[in-house]
Amino acid sequence: MRSFLLIVITIIVNFTYSQAQKDPELKNALSKMTAASIASDAQATVNLTSPRLIKQMGGNERAFKLIKEGYLQLGNQGLKIDTVIHYIDLDIETLKDIEYCFFPQLIVMTIPDSSNKMIAYATLLAIKEPHISGWKFLDYGNLNDEQLKILLPDFVGKVDFPRTDIKPMMQPKEEVIPNIESLMKIIDDSVQKAKSVAAK
Repeated sequence: MRSFLLIVITIIVNFTYSQAQKDPELKNALSKMTAASIASDAQATVNLTSPRLIKQMGGNERAFKLIKEGYLQLGNQGLKIDTVIHYIDLDIETLKDIEYCFFPQLIVMTIPDSSNKMIAYATLLAIKEPHISGWKFLDYGNLNDEQLKILLPDFVGKVDFPRTDIKPMMQPKEEVIPNIESLMKIIDDSVQKAKSVAAK
């Protein structure tokens, strides 16, 4: 747990910060995306996914099929997303007329081993563009640099994408909630200290 924690904190405190106000619309969209993941709702996931990624997946119908297959594969492996916890006290950045924010995620999953839960770490990109209604999301964890250049050419050379190869960790069921609470508090303390240093 300690090594997992240290790596997560290191990644999060290296995120950049702006003075932009938090957007309640973004938090609402993030809650909907979390609900879609927990419910394995492929259509809701498509609706909240960035059109940039949907286009590369072959359009809405193809994206729906691929996402639905992904959820089915999880189920066939005995895996189920129990909850997705986001660290949301991060400010919104702006690139020309595009707003964006990187959200660290802790994903808690049920696994075939009934005595344990799996906790995985990932980062989700939230993006709001003037010609698209509302906030959309892009999970870029499995995309390489060339694919990112195709999806987000306007970000190339201007935005650093947080990357991680943190391996999922197993935790006894009864330890998951207290460990998550402890982890989020430590992350929050670390981020606030980083903001304080950056403001000086």
